[in-house]
Amino acid sequence: MTPRTLTVTTAHTSEFPHPITFTEGAPLTVGDAYQGDEGWDNWFLCSTPGQEAGWVPSQVIERLDGQRARAREAYTARELDVRVGERLIASRSLNGWFWCTREGSTESGWVPQANLTELAPRCVIQEEVSGCGIAAAANILGKPYAEMKAIANAMGIHAEDESLWSDTQYVRRLLAAGGATAATGETPFESWEKLPELALLAIKHHQENGRDFWHWVVFERAAGQMHVLDSASYLPSNLRTDFAAMQPKWFIAVTRTSA
Repeated sequence: MTPRTLTVTTAHTSEFPHPITFTEGAPLTVGDAYQGDEGWDNWFLCSTPGQEAGWVPSQVIERLDGQRARAREAYTARELDVRVGERLIASRSLNGWFWCTREGSTESGWVPQANLTELAPRCVIQEEVSGCGIAAAANILGKPYAEMKAIANAMGIHAEDESLWSDTQYVRRLLAAGGATAATGETPFESWEKLPELALLAIKHHQENGRDFWHWVVFERAAGQMHVLDSASYLPSNLRTDFAAMQPKWFIAVTRTSA
């Protein structure tokens, strides 16, 4: 399947601390099929020498005779413990479960499909002409513009403060207040492919009276797909993929706090 970015709507905790794991061709003894109301069809309780029995999807089982079978492919029944709001990358779907990797991590395992929903990118729109930094922080932290603006104002940060229009530190302060981490310096832009998974980008860079100005946008890469969240209210679409038109000057790498 094409990798999909999902968010957790219902927490899941594995009840199996020692999941069955085997390689292609491993001998299997096939037991009863799973019976339940969840719609998890075609899962069988299987055992292999030296391990506890565990649930295996029928697609992995090559039947020989009776209860004897062997593995068509390598497999693990490892489940991924997840909490509400976490972002996951799903790369395989089998019988009501997704094989998922936690975003920004290498941790992976099976999660019930019913506990997840597709994560559709949404862009916060700035309410002031000079509010792109506040909007960018809101997009990264998942907050409405009004809430992010109130947080900024309480910190002494105001969109109309011209001293901030050529400043990068205030967005770092906003992100830190929401638990995100921004790199300490700005990195010159080389190519879209070389950007990190999440970054603040400076586009529309120009100088006026020897002073630098730019427009803040947010770059995201998830499941191999890239897009830019641009908060400018005049755009026909704030989810941008017209990469050649944006011409970033530099970027600041950002890391979200895990849920």
